[in-house]
Amino acid sequence: MGSDHSREKIENYFRNLCFLLHAVRSDVLVPRLLPRELVTGGRSLQGSAFQGWSPGTRMDSLIPSRVENRSPSSSPFGRAGWGRSFTFLLCLILTGCTDPGADPELTFSKFDTWKIPASGKFLPAPRGLYADENDTVYVLDDAGRVLVYDRTGKLMKQWEMPEYEAGKPEGVWKLVDGRIAVADTHYHRIVIFNGDGTVSHKFGTQGRESGQFYFPVTIAQDPKGFIYVGEYGDRQRIQKFTPDGVYVTEFGQHGSGDGEFQRPSGVAWRDGLVYVVDAFNDRIQVFEDGGKFVRVIRLPEKSAPLEYPYDIRLDRNNQIYLIENKAARLTVMRLDGTIVGRYGRPGRGLNQFYQPWDLTVLSDGRILVADTGNHRLVELTP
Repeated sequence: MGSDHSREKIENYFRNLCFLLHAVRSDVLVPRLLPRELVTGGRSLQGSAFQGWSPGTRMDSLIPSRVENRSPSSSPFGRAGWGRSFTFLLCLILTGCTDPGADPELTFSKFDTWKIPASGKFLPAPRGLYADENDTVYVLDDAGRVLVYDRTGKLMKQWEMPEYEAGKPEGVWKLVDGRIAVADTHYHRIVIFNGDGTVSHKFGTQGRESGQFYFPVTIAQDPKGFIYVGEYGDRQRIQKFTPDGVYVTEFGQHGSGDGEFQRPSGVAWRDGLVYVVDAFNDRIQVFEDGGKFVRVIRLPEKSAPLEYPYDIRLDRNNQIYLIENKAARLTVMRLDGTIVGRYGRPGRGLNQFYQPWDLTVLSDGRILVADTGNHRLVELTP
């Protein structure tokens, strides 16, 4: 057990080094991602090879193309820098860092944002998203509110959760009968709202038994009305309920094996199958809607692995849309795991996300992303 834990720590270490290597080698350096000491070997930028760097400057324009007759101590990286360079090479040898450029890139004609209304002096961040068949968009924010927008991004109405001092909800879904279901994460229950924002009813209490919850984080419904709820506390599982909230069955437990979860943070149903985002295990698992494990979706070897996928949607063409929290990336794939395209990288500007939590897809192909760390709701137009 200790050996497996150590191996996992080492693999995570090198995976993070690979991420940093790609940022330096082929992309724009984001100050929040790379500490100055990592780039300069602990030295000041002034007088080093990185003098003159500013946000947006490509790293390859600052690194000398040739270094002749220099000892490690006289190099622009310093002795510590050469040690880190060796570490990067070790990363490549041991983990075979996959070049993100091997995956196709998604392109969009427009990157825009929808306005999140202030809550007093506080600018809230979006946490949960759902778009219905009419492209009415339901947003959960970290002010404890449900926001309802039309397809153009106009805010039509809003209401507050019954309680939110203990924490804010994450999962939202419009039910087939028109009511709105919210996974009230920190109150360990499901809240059902009428269309006008009044509470219809609640179900679930805190606990480990069937029909109870510990931190329900995601919710979805199939065409027959069955409701699926994922939770990540004491019980890492998916529970299935009737439209009235009566317990039917459950599947999953804590772990990293087939049918096991470490934070099942997103759920989608299609043709009798339930697709579950297994966030900490960096994968998507597929089950029959009765709970039987079917498979793990495997990405091609040439593709960069998933990095903390957090939510999932399926479109009418049976394409899977994922938001990856750690990679700050939108990924679109086919049901067999083939990558259609990827978009985004960590940052605060255009074409960037910072700790995104959720996404939804509109009928005209636009994609909305809850760019939570940047406190913005991003609209991507093909």
